[in-house]
Amino acid sequence: MMRTLIGWTVGAACATVIVSGISALPVQGQDIKHERKEIESSRQQLREAYRSGDPAAIKAARENYQKARNEPSRDKHRNDAQDPK
Repeated sequence: MMRTLIGWTVGAACATVIVSGISALPVQGQDIKHERKEIESSRQQLREAYRSGDPAAIKAARENYQKARNEPSRDKHRNDAQDPK
């Protein structure tokens, strides 16, 4: 009786860990997709600024694009914290 109870408890704990791990994965993927969309949007703004020929708009769009490209993602930040060199 005790072995069955322990077996069920361990099985439930493993299932809980697996499900919680799987449910966390899509969130990271969504972050990457969001970052890519942000970079593409910044790139489009830069193209439009160049087409307009306005120096102030070009400067602002360049800064925005650089910021979007250089912002560390949450995933990269986590990996750096785990793997110090």
